[in-house]
Amino acid sequence: MLLFLARAFTVIGIIASMLLLAGILLAMHARQRAPEEPENVILTLDLDQPIVEQSEPSPLQLAIHEDTTPLLTILRAIDQAKEDPHVKGLIATFGSTQPSLAHAQEIRAALGRFRTTKKFTYAFAASYGSFGLGNRAYYTASAFENIWLQPVGSVSLTGLAIQSPFGKTALQKLGVNADFMQREEYKSVMEMATRDDFSPPVKQMMQGMLDDLSEQISGGIAESRGWNVDRVKRLMAAGPYTDTEAEQAGLVTRIGYADELADEAKEKAGKDAQLVGAEEYLGFGGHGRSSKPKARIAVIYGDGLIVDKNTGPGDISGDKIMSADTVAQAFDDAAEDKNIKAILFRVDSPGGSPEASETIRRALVHAQKMGKPVVVSMGDVAASGGYWIAMNGDSIIADGGTLTGSIGVVSGKFVLSGLMQKLGVTIGTLKTTENAGMWSMTENFTPAQRARVNALLDQTYHAFIKNVSDARHIPMEKMPEIAKGRVWTGAQAVKLGLVDDLGGYDVALGALRSKLKLAPTDLISMEVFPPPETAVEKVMKLLRNVGIEASILRPMLGEIQFFNARLGPYIGDMQMKPVDARMPNAALGLTR
Repeated sequence: MLLFLARAFTVIGIIASMLLLAGILLAMHARQRAPEEPENVILTLDLDQPIVEQSEPSPLQLAIHEDTTPLLTILRAIDQAKEDPHVKGLIATFGSTQPSLAHAQEIRAALGRFRTTKKFTYAFAASYGSFGLGNRAYYTASAFENIWLQPVGSVSLTGLAIQSPFGKTALQKLGVNADFMQREEYKSVMEMATRDDFSPPVKQMMQGMLDDLSEQISGGIAESRGWNVDRVKRLMAAGPYTDTEAEQAGLVTRIGYADELADEAKEKAGKDAQLVGAEEYLGFGGHGRSSKPKARIAVIYGDGLIVDKNTGPGDISGDKIMSADTVAQAFDDAAEDKNIKAILFRVDSPGGSPEASETIRRALVHAQKMGKPVVVSMGDVAASGGYWIAMNGDSIIADGGTLTGSIGVVSGKFVLSGLMQKLGVTIGTLKTTENAGMWSMTENFTPAQRARVNALLDQTYHAFIKNVSDARHIPMEKMPEIAKGRVWTGAQAVKLGLVDDLGGYDVALGALRSKLKLAPTDLISMEVFPPPETAVEKVMKLLRNVGIEASILRPMLGEIQFFNARLGPYIGDMQMKPVDARMPNAALGLTR
């Protein structure tokens, strides 16, 4: 009965999705031709909505209006506008959603290139942080020539902090024992369950990352505003600031309203100037697209928690899941494609399964052996398993605020026997060997089982550090000071040899051009592997994952194919394992 209801509700969901797709079809019917670009354009960036690596709504999100902007859309729009005589300037709006630190650094770099043209730039916010933290928002805004703040707003430039909950005592009160082992002392992903505070090594690591990221933010603001770094540090120590205090301190250039800013910008831009968003701007015809590219490169996204195969709730919830079979196949397809000359591997992952990570790493190495250079570009996080899949890149590029490294592994389980006893639940167990139930959540590890878990950890950890040593040409005797599960910022990692250079997409593409012996002005074409799934394809995958039979799908297949054929071109353009190699959640909070 429950299975029937689940399938029935899924079918209802399909019908609702199809109705939504029909609405999209009607709304977009009139947009088949690329619109002409206005004579005078002001490019606008909405930095108050989430910035993502790639825009891929889950099936359940089809009925939910949640705007996101791919980072590459923003960067392409800024760089294209730089060379476009129709674009007179740029306005960005900020709000409660802040760019991550790594994304902020890439946007700041693109703005630096844009400002060499002397076109105007405006940042506007009702508040940079309001009654919360606004460090990343203001850090991004400081790269603009003009920084506006609405009256009664504030600039919450206060410095960085990190808090992490620890639940060892709480779990014990519930009758739950967290029994985990790690390699080594900095691998803190499960400390929230095994301790009631940071361990001394992890506390020292976290403070070191905070200090480094704070230096990056204060140094970036100082450079953008033409100030001494010490001045910025004093301002950060004394924040937050009211509107008048922020203006007096030079943090904002004017207190005013959004409509006043728009009027001023339009007056500068010229007659009939129009405000145009990034996606709309990139949709204009006539941006030199007729030029033949000198080379085609494959862009492969390694985005999310690394698993062997994605058949779980990630597709439903929208959580980012990196499926090893999908990514490995993407590398194989790019390697076999004679038109593809190189691969850009964009990694944004806290890690996951070591076995799945090794599958992806092997596919990357195979593509290199097929003659395809691979440049890795790291996003917010490329740590633990996320570093595992990146380490063999011909070049590894990271932003200064990227979190990487975390070369270590962890394993264990939660034992719920005490909780079950309190609830009056008893468990009957039958097994053929003592170790058959070693991963049961109702039994503690025996000494023999603990020895087996440690053997698995040792094997995985030694393979990890040996691969890093070989791939990055770091002597094994130096690996202990680099590994042990320690997380590094990109700025720290480049000094250790884990990363080759600092920067974002632009630096990574420069590295690819160099390997392909292309000039900086040579046009390259970027093709995503695998092609982004359409909304209908995602729905179909979800149905297969929950076991909906073909007989149920068949009556609707014709309609689904109809919508897929009509919408495919539009959608395409918008585009716990026993041993775990994963980043600590507390560290992830540093870049978010």
